[in-house]
Amino acid sequence: MRTSHAFHSRLMEPMLEDFRAVVRGLSFSEPSVPAVSSVTGRPVGVGQWSDPEYWVDQVRKPVRFADALAALDGVTRFVELGPDGVLSALVQQPDAVTAPLLRRDRDEVTTVLTALATLHVNGVPVDWAPFFTGVRPAELPTYAFQRRRYWPDEAPVGRTSGPDREDADFWATVERGDLRTLADQLGVTATALESLVPALATWRAQGRERSLVDGWRYRVDWEPATVSAEARLDGVWAVVGEDVHGLAEVLAALGASVVQVTGREQLAGLDVTGLVASPTSLADALDLVRTLVDTGCSTPLWFVTRNALVTGPADGVGEIDQAQLWGFGRAVGLEHPGMWGGLLDLPVELDRRAAGRVAAVLGGALGAEDQVAVRGGGVLVRRLVHAPVGSGSVWKPRGTVLVAGGTGGLGVEVARWAAANGAERLVLLSRRGSQAPGAAELLAELPMAEIHACDLADRSAVEALLAVVGRVDAVVHAAGVAEDVPLVDADEAHLDRVIRGKVDGALHLDALVGTDLDAFVVFSSISGVWGSGEQAAYGAANAALDA
Repeated sequence: MRTSHAFHSRLMEPMLEDFRAVVRGLSFSEPSVPAVSSVTGRPVGVGQWSDPEYWVDQVRKPVRFADALAALDGVTRFVELGPDGVLSALVQQPDAVTAPLLRRDRDEVTTVLTALATLHVNGVPVDWAPFFTGVRPAELPTYAFQRRRYWPDEAPVGRTSGPDREDADFWATVERGDLRTLADQLGVTATALESLVPALATWRAQGRERSLVDGWRYRVDWEPATVSAEARLDGVWAVVGEDVHGLAEVLAALGASVVQVTGREQLAGLDVTGLVASPTSLADALDLVRTLVDTGCSTPLWFVTRNALVTGPADGVGEIDQAQLWGFGRAVGLEHPGMWGGLLDLPVELDRRAAGRVAAVLGGALGAEDQVAVRGGGVLVRRLVHAPVGSGSVWKPRGTVLVAGGTGGLGVEVARWAAANGAERLVLLSRRGSQAPGAAELLAELPMAEIHACDLADRSAVEALLAVVGRVDAVVHAAGVAEDVPLVDADEAHLDRVIRGKVDGALHLDALVGTDLDAFVVFSSISGVWGSGEQAAYGAANAALDA
């Protein structure tokens, strides 16, 4: 740690006696504002201020900044009175707003006004009267400003020069297709540029498109969260349904009073702190949610899974059936937020420390976080982060490419792309085969394509099809059924229709097509990541494909 002073370490010991003598000669009074000590991490007690040893400890002992913040339970607005914004950068609580009043090498007036404005727009009362002494503030409109810039970001001609200006001029000329100007600039004939300039313009446009699309790409990441591994759980907790993970015993060991609920009738009028459930199927999960809605439940419901997610290399392969509950649960949280607690994934081995972290999560230590994984190394929360395209190899189709759902919207686009990029044979599957809408036109457009009827949810049908088709070099699974149905109106038949073709179809292809493939690609959906109202089944299916 780069620093110009040796504060808070043993290197201060040679000056402690002199410092103690100085402190003993000072006068102290109790503060009018409550304070938390960064030496103890606790509120400062009466009398501590006038104790010389308290101030000596401030010089010698380490700073317990995180503990001091934790003692300020519920505080989310912080003003830093110091020479820079060092401490503001260390405040990591969710929803925290920090405002340093001074910043090194920055204008003091601007920094102070920025801090006050930051506090003001985040709901902190600011007494502006002293600031506006002698000034009559202008009245602002009562609506939010809406601004849209219509002018190009390019700097005006004549004010920018050098390589950047020349580069911009060159590409503008290329995009206009101005062969004469380019020929003059490059010292060649216009004829020499006739084929090159359109290619350059296309390359430039594709680069811009790639950059744009790159900004749309996201992936799921898991961010560490700090909770105590020694936490205890208060109140009465209900374990609903089959206790496949031994939750009743775990919660009881953590200090909770546990009630086991095995029937619908027990849920009516149940007065508990929280509900935890580990449904063994989506049908069980749907039945539980519908029952709780029918009874007007407002108790937080947690779906607890095990090994449903891959949070890092140490997790291995996720369990597909467990992953489905995460896609399903996101829709529950959106449609019925009043009774939603969250999704909690357990590690394979739930030792004492991991159990303590489970208690902290269920007890609310993470606030509004509702997608949490407990692992041997700590607690992780789910995040979406940008995922720019890497520089790795790109799959180029060859030989025979099988496209499941090949006559649907996505499947047709994949078929066209594969045909244009090297595939010699396209095997397009759909439930209706050549009777699907647009099938005849697609065959006419893609002479290397053949369309087969197959119910992917039927393993024997997939096996028979592959025997007819023969070897394939790549599989793209783009089949699926989307039915928008609110949870209260959904039934097991709806779940079955949505899940079977998408999930079972992928599993059957994976099991039967062999391992000697260039690529096995599945199309999933954002509904499996952040959920979508009325798409609980579809979200579950796509979360399974992600797994």
